[in-house]
Amino acid sequence: MKNISKKTKEKASLLLKEGKVIKEVETDKRIHFKVISKETHSVIFDKEKNTWECDCKWGSLREKHCSHILACNLFLERTK
Repeated sequence: MKNISKKTKEKASLLLKEGKVIKEVETDKRIHFKVISKETHSVIFDKEKNTWECDCKWGSLREKHCSHILACNLFLERTK
């Protein structure tokens, strides 16, 4: 993941550290996460396309990776 701000990285690390990233379901094609922030967000990793989606406004409006996606990515890296 490129061009992620320091603030976004810090928020993602905090979400992970505080245990707010929950892996809900994993199938052959996708991994579904729940991220508890001010609101609860749904994050999906598509294994086949190697893409991330989050239902938060920030990521949708700016078409960039949000802290929720980054936190889930860090979660996966730490559980390999």
